[in-house]
Amino acid sequence: MEIIDPLLSREAQELRDLWQGRALATASGTTAAVLLSVLSHNYDDAMPIMLRLVKPITWDDAHQTIKAPFLCSAARVEKNGTIVADVVNGNGTITKRAVLYVSETELRDAFRKLADKIKLTDDERCEMFKAVQRWVVADTRIDPTFDPQDPDAKRLVN
Repeated sequence: MEIIDPLLSREAQELRDLWQGRALATASGTTAAVLLSVLSHNYDDAMPIMLRLVKPITWDDAHQTIKAPFLCSAARVEKNGTIVADVVNGNGTITKRAVLYVSETELRDAFRKLADKIKLTDDERCEMFKAVQRWVVADTRIDPTFDPQDPDAKRLVN
């Protein structure tokens, strides 16, 4: 009886060939950390398998978790427009609201470069950017059309 290595199976290769797998294998730096958080936020159940197949160096089998440093929250857009998230540092401490990108444009451009690099199709690009959009769970900037004289102006809460 032949023993088949699950990492070499056709199904494993199909997962690596998905845009998520190609992006994980290619991304680096801040974009890689953010991508990992984006994918975890959107595809939580699939991430342990994907990480073992695509990026085993980030996966800690002994603890069934990813290795620090990593993002431990979804993103927020601060009042000044920066994109922030909580980070678990290499020593296990948490940095709250660490600045990842100075603007929404910088986040968009980083993911555009990644999409170009791995040659995503239009449909894959749409899917990736929708996942990034869902990862940004709060925007605390004041609406530029906000009128303080409006009777509904009592909506200034964070």
